[in-house]
Amino acid sequence: MPSHEENELYMVKEAQRLRKSDPCAAMAWIITAKTLYPNAFNLQYEAYLLERDALNYEEAAKCFSLIASNFPNQHTELWQEINSLTNALRNENETTPEHEFYVKMYKHLTPEVQHNIFMHTINHSGDNLERVYIYILMFNKFPKSAITQAPRLLEMLAEGMKTEPDLYQRILVEEVLPMIQNKPPELSPNLACRLYTSSLEFYLRQIMDDSDTADAWKNIFKVLMICGQMMGWEPFLPFSKHVNQNVYWEKLVDILSGSPAGSSQVLFYATTLFIYSLHGYIRNCKLRIEDADVSHVLVEGFMEWSPEGDGSEVPSMEPPKFSLTTTISPELSKAFLHAAQCWQLLNTDQFQRDFSQLMLALPLAPWISRFLFDLAIYFGHRDEANKLMADMTTQSSLVQSLQILSLNLMQGSMTLQGFQCILKILSELPATQGQLLENMSLKGHRHMVFLPLTRSALVQYCVGAIISRLSRKVYEPNCPDRLLGDLLVLQQLNLLNDVLLTQQIFSLIKQRKSFNLRTLSTYIINIDLIEELSHIWNSQQEDNFELTSSPISSGTPTATTVAGGSQSRRIGTRGADKGARDEFRSITRQQIARCNENVITLLANFISQEHLMLAQHIFGISQPLETIVIK
Repeated sequence: MPSHEENELYMVKEAQRLRKSDPCAAMAWIITAKTLYPNAFNLQYEAYLLERDALNYEEAAKCFSLIASNFPNQHTELWQEINSLTNALRNENETTPEHEFYVKMYKHLTPEVQHNIFMHTINHSGDNLERVYIYILMFNKFPKSAITQAPRLLEMLAEGMKTEPDLYQRILVEEVLPMIQNKPPELSPNLACRLYTSSLEFYLRQIMDDSDTADAWKNIFKVLMICGQMMGWEPFLPFSKHVNQNVYWEKLVDILSGSPAGSSQVLFYATTLFIYSLHGYIRNCKLRIEDADVSHVLVEGFMEWSPEGDGSEVPSMEPPKFSLTTTISPELSKAFLHAAQCWQLLNTDQFQRDFSQLMLALPLAPWISRFLFDLAIYFGHRDEANKLMADMTTQSSLVQSLQILSLNLMQGSMTLQGFQCILKILSELPATQGQLLENMSLKGHRHMVFLPLTRSALVQYCVGAIISRLSRKVYEPNCPDRLLGDLLVLQQLNLLNDVLLTQQIFSLIKQRKSFNLRTLSTYIINIDLIEELSHIWNSQQEDNFELTSSPISSGTPTATTVAGGSQSRRIGTRGADKGARDEFRSITRQQIARCNENVITLLANFISQEHLMLAQHIFGISQPLETIVIK
């Protein structure tokens, strides 16, 4: 006599044989079999298949519910159907008949069965990523389940980030956190901090790719609030690009005053504020000028020198100021100072170790190296800045020469190395012309300048460096004519900003019986200077004043000179030379006609062509060309 199992198997096979050709007969076999053997999985599953193939969503849902409730963990066929169902739910936008069937059948399942299907799948899946996706699906279908299940999902995400950080970070910030933001679960501090660090890393990569940074920072502050809620922290301020950074700093100080030493809350709030300020600084260091992205470099400003010795050269313990040289100088300086405040706080004993680990975990190395170098310059730590410069490998030679020159000026007096950097800078001037800057020199206080890498600003800085080194010699006894003449050439960029120096030069010229102005017919094109020289020459007629022009030391003159061959040419005021007056007027007219020439190009050429003479003025040496020019 056949056993129960054999009878059950026979009925199932008959139903399977007739399923395609005669579904009604197949269903009759199944109904009979279910009556005889109500607890047989094969019969219940075959009944489900008949309803599935007939696209009877409601009846199929009843069969599926019965199977899922009575045989949850035992049969491969059931798990295949559950996987097909969950895959269809994860891709509801697909329009295949199979997907459509599962989606519609799911809607006829009871909520309890629906939830149990998700939990059974999560508990029996061996793939971490698959479980993550099922959790997300379940939270979408059953939002309240996130209250109890979110911690487990977040642990899975943290575990997955060890092997596939990019993928799991994206899932965390784009899918999971938005689902739990209204009621974040309580987490251990370690896990919450790990999740925030990973989210921060994700958004920083977006920021560095020049995507919408405002949205990225809005999301970073939102994640910070969520993680803070997980750990019961006092809320920080929401992000707004219109909020002054002082407001964020004051809030941080307020939280710091009520927190224990080394508080994780202060660590993460301060780190976020530091990176936000640092990003603002780095971003604003580039400005669109003449259809080109022009970088700005932090350099040492010039201190006005006074012959009376007003004490302005005495080193001050106060931090330097920032000169308002460009339209973005205020914003740049604020971002830099806020980043510096946070950096100093985070490098105190209570935070330094944890902060250093955070910095290693985040993709900030290029920003940090630039910031630390600028910070060393700001505080006047020249040796530290030199060491940091050696570690910065991505800079252009132009920027490096400019920074070396700035460090050179920081020590108070330009050396031969600084002068070599000037020659190097002038040989690599960019195409963008730009404009001359205001407030490059200040009196009585060390100050910093954000210098745009334009032709005008770079030449202006190089000229300022030379003038700052030479101007003191004007007040020394027996100042040479050549030095005074060369200073007049350089002063064509600086007349309005250093009137006293120009007045002193002309005062010395007036005191002399003769003056060798070798640069007049080549490099002096400023109308005010030419008129003053004409006035001196005309007013000294009774004193037999002689104006001598000697050969140019290098370069080719761009206008007729008063030098003839290698002989000096003297133009006196008493008519010793009958054509002197007309000749002098001819020279001045020629130079005035050149007044619209580009003075930036003129002075760049002057320094490059006359560098040997300038080096002799500054350093008292006369060396071969190859010992002056940087190789």
